[in-house]
Amino acid sequence: MEEAAKTGIFTEPLLKAIQELETVEDLGDPFNQCIAVEFECDDCCKKALNARILTVIDGFLILVGFNNGCILVKTISGGELVEKEVVRAIIIPLNRVCSVEFGAVQVDP
Repeated sequence: MEEAAKTGIFTEPLLKAIQELETVEDLGDPFNQCIAVEFECDDCCKKALNARILTVIDGFLILVGFNNGCILVKTISGGELVEKEVVRAIIIPLNRVCSVEFGAVQVDP
């Protein structure tokens, strides 16, 4: 978290929320958690699951698969799932990120 705070990529409210997460003993380090990231892409919404943050640089969030696995990327358009793909890494512009979910687990196919 210190590295992210130094770069100024996170807003003060988000930094406070992350600090609160760190106080929960069972959660562990939120930056080494399996995460899901929702982001916009044109008229679609995408969600990258089973990921971890590799780094944030020059306005981009770089994700790799959690535990050296693959990232599942779902594309939703018009409220419908229109595509699923598996990738090893993904680079997302920070200004397109809608949410980051820590400790995320895929429960539906």
